[in-house]
Amino acid sequence: MKKNFGDTTTILRAIPIAMSSPIINQTFSGEVPGHPIVSSPVPDLVDGKQFADIYSAVQGKRGNDHVSAKDNEMRIKLEPTTPGPMDISDVPASTTLQVNFPFLHKAAASESVDILDHSKRIGTNILEEILQQLNKSKDERDASVWITSLKSLKRHFKTPQTIIGIVGSTGHGKSSLINALLEERRLVPTNCVRACTAVITEISWNPSNNPDRCYIANIEFISADDWLCELEYLYHDLIQSTGAVTGDSTNRETDAGVAWAKIKAVYPNLTKERLVKTDARTLTNDPAVRKVLGTTKRIYSDNADTFYEGIEQFVDSKVNKTVIEESDDESEEDDKTRQMELWPLIKVVRINTKADVLSTGAVIVDLPGVEDSNAARAAIASKYIEKCDSIWVVAAITRATNDRAAKKLLGQSFKQQLQYDGNYSNVTFICSKTDDIAIGEAADSLGLAQQLKKLRRKEETLREWESAEQLQVEGDKSRESSLTAYNRELDQRLAQWEKLETRHRKGETVSPPKEPSRKRKITTQRSRGNKRSKVDATGTQGNVLSYTSANDFWDDLEKDMPKFPEGQTLADDHIRSMIDHLRSKKNTALEEMENLENKIEAGMEVGCKLSSEYSDEHSSLLSLCIHKRNEYARRAMRKDFALGVKELDHENSQRENPDNFDPERDIRDYKKVAQSLPVFCVSSRAYQDLCGRLEKDEHAYKGFLDSKATEIPQLQAHAKDLTREGRLHSGKTFLNGLLQILNSLYIWSSSYENQVQLSDAEKQGKKDQIKVALMDLGNDIRGVLETLVHEYEQIIAKQLFGRFESSVMIASEEAINIANKWPQKKKGDGGLPFVSYKATCRRSGVFSGKFGPKNFNEELVNPLKQSLANTWEDTFEQKIPKVMDRFTEVVGKLIQDFHGIIKARIQKTSTFTDQMILQTQLRTRTNGIKRAVTSFSREVTALRREAHRDFTPMITLHMTETYLACVEETGKGCFARMQDRMLGDLVQNGTVMFTAATEPVKAKLANMCETLHARLEATVANILDGMNLDYSNVITGQDDTFTSEKTRDEVFKLLEEVDDRFRDVPID
Repeated sequence: MKKNFGDTTTILRAIPIAMSSPIINQTFSGEVPGHPIVSSPVPDLVDGKQFADIYSAVQGKRGNDHVSAKDNEMRIKLEPTTPGPMDISDVPASTTLQVNFPFLHKAAASESVDILDHSKRIGTNILEEILQQLNKSKDERDASVWITSLKSLKRHFKTPQTIIGIVGSTGHGKSSLINALLEERRLVPTNCVRACTAVITEISWNPSNNPDRCYIANIEFISADDWLCELEYLYHDLIQSTGAVTGDSTNRETDAGVAWAKIKAVYPNLTKERLVKTDARTLTNDPAVRKVLGTTKRIYSDNADTFYEGIEQFVDSKVNKTVIEESDDESEEDDKTRQMELWPLIKVVRINTKADVLSTGAVIVDLPGVEDSNAARAAIASKYIEKCDSIWVVAAITRATNDRAAKKLLGQSFKQQLQYDGNYSNVTFICSKTDDIAIGEAADSLGLAQQLKKLRRKEETLREWESAEQLQVEGDKSRESSLTAYNRELDQRLAQWEKLETRHRKGETVSPPKEPSRKRKITTQRSRGNKRSKVDATGTQGNVLSYTSANDFWDDLEKDMPKFPEGQTLADDHIRSMIDHLRSKKNTALEEMENLENKIEAGMEVGCKLSSEYSDEHSSLLSLCIHKRNEYARRAMRKDFALGVKELDHENSQRENPDNFDPERDIRDYKKVAQSLPVFCVSSRAYQDLCGRLEKDEHAYKGFLDSKATEIPQLQAHAKDLTREGRLHSGKTFLNGLLQILNSLYIWSSSYENQVQLSDAEKQGKKDQIKVALMDLGNDIRGVLETLVHEYEQIIAKQLFGRFESSVMIASEEAINIANKWPQKKKGDGGLPFVSYKATCRRSGVFSGKFGPKNFNEELVNPLKQSLANTWEDTFEQKIPKVMDRFTEVVGKLIQDFHGIIKARIQKTSTFTDQMILQTQLRTRTNGIKRAVTSFSREVTALRREAHRDFTPMITLHMTETYLACVEETGKGCFARMQDRMLGDLVQNGTVMFTAATEPVKAKLANMCETLHARLEATVANILDGMNLDYSNVITGQDDTFTSEKTRDEVFKLLEEVDDRFRDVPID
């Protein structure tokens, strides 16, 4: 029996775009979507009245035209009803409903990303096995359809990336932080005397299982054209109109000095004399430089140390060397020792490593800054910030604890960018270098004076012990040393007399041994004052310490030692008395040595105890100071961040509508803004030290009880948690799609065995009913989709386009005041001196030099963006999401109603199991719509970020002629003429320029509506295709060729056991 699949895609394509359904026409009138948008009142979106009208009309149409009273009665009996609006994100099933693949259902409903990831891996293996079976019949139409669907689903398996951009000033520990996050001692360069990270560095998970490629880097170099352009800028900064190199080139704090240092980095043998005799193109064509421009260098290694050595030359900037490393006076000999540095030629470095923090899809991007003088790198940095899912701002805690730190760290332009991007909630502050703390100063500032006094008392006690007891201990040690020497002499004397005793017992005549000559008694004294006192028996008295020698003990020994004349023949009792005497003295000496050892040990124990108590108290107070300062910094950062947002909101509101501006009305919950800001206070060095990665002389762990106290583990967990939303969406989308396909495959592979035999005419009739019902459903959903797009267009038109004209006027009026502040009028007024002003104009208004980053174009467009900011945020954060939610709800209801109609018609010609599977498919299809809408919402976020960035390029384009004219001014009075030309052009062309700046933004937002229509139309088409497939399989059956039947049998056997693979998946 040959099966005929209806082409739902063709059915949808046949539906007229301009809302042809009579139901739609009853609800709407006016302009057809897709034509130019006009500003018209936007309906109230909160209650979704237009969507509700459509749904009511559709229900009425279906009840009157398509379902008989008998069908309706049957439908009521078979399906429970749900009063009121229904949450289609989890379509309720009948209490008696039995579902296929229950364990997969539970896994797909999980909110645990780990469970979803595990289930995705199981699901991918299942897809592969099914594909293997279907490929045996890939020439059959049935199999080819499923193969296409399965391959499409596999594309959702890839773990989504979450881009984390790290920004911060030089020297605040970004590189050290990244190394700690990656659990590496050194993967990106760090240096205590210069700025190291000179290029954009992207670090992501390494999927390679090759043990030789645990670390991979791809270094991408800028093009020859980009480097030529940069060299021309640098030449202009260095060469005066006279053709000589400016004298400022020897000072690296000047713009000319920075330019010369950058050229010198790439061309180490180039002298200033040779510089003026060549040009930028010649330098660009230098063979050593030319061979790397426009190329990509790949480095890989099996260990971090070797890998670091390989990439260091690329990412380590040595421009800012200290005076010790290099003097300003250059010689040819110095040039010969210098090597070519490549960092100025690099666009981006991409590193892949197997760090756990990256394992869930996090991508860490170290951004030197969007104000880079290299246009290619600046463009990439800007693009990364546009795509960032999270932005981490790093600042040393010593700066972060200053007043209003958060406001200073996030400049006005950056905060406005966060608002336009919808990124306020995606900012994380990191206060670094928490180990950098002065305990005395910190304790006083943090209200820990009592604890500091306690520490000082313990310190004083320790010092007193050291003063009073240390000399005593030293004396005891000296006495112990003398006793040791004395004992050695005693042993030698005993050995002599014992030999005499042995000889005497053998009958030999013996006489006393010759007394060994001893050195003159040496006594060393150490005085702590001018007064000298007699030394007592313990070796010390008063302020004088006398060291006792072995001779002192020997003198004491000889006082009562038996005396024998030299040469006297010794009797047995003579020898025995001497041996007994010597042994007695030895026992006494040994006893004294033991007492001395105990005394020394006791003294040392006291000292160690006092030292330990002081050290413990010091560490405890240091830890408390670090903790207290961290908490203070956390509160201050959150408070200042919220205050900065509030001030920006007020400024925007005042510009937007000054007559209705109310400073007492809060636009948002600023307390919530403060509380929700993640702030981490970290010590990378202490963490690395506690992990055993620092050198022995670099200990930094004092004050940190464990690695958790450094907050690096918490920051690592935060990075992984940021990936949760993307992984959750990806996992649920994949598993929902898997459920949908498995259910459909179950119908396809099983229903032929239990088909109700129908005549060809009956089959054709059922097929026609499905075709008509699907066409009606397509019309109804298309109508809802057109309503969504129309609402979308109207929101954009009223909320944004309608405000462009007034915003253009505001920007035009303020442009003069803004441009008037650019040139320096007097020292310290914040303006740029002639050289920097001209360098900025030469670079189309964008330059980062001695006076910091400047962007004339951004400054000009800021008033326009400020007047739109709050409305822009409200449009994309509130109004558009509400419309999307209503669309999802209504479409879900329409699909559910459609199933009710078809179910009543196929009940007699389908099995109970097939009907139950069709019922469960409702859940997967409506969840599919929800996932599709969520995916598009992500696209909307990306598009809104792109759109608002289109204001500035048009300003740059319109200002180009003005900038060039200013650069060409030379001679006496040229600075004044440059300023006059700048102001004159802005007065004459300001309105035209700002109006033109809004056009690309309008085009991108309008294109967003078209993209929305196309994306959702494709989603709906796919859903209807699947529904057509399922219902057709239930009614008309499948191909009955031998090959197809065998494949279905194999697939059915596989489907019967796949759910058990999810049985052991833990359910949260």
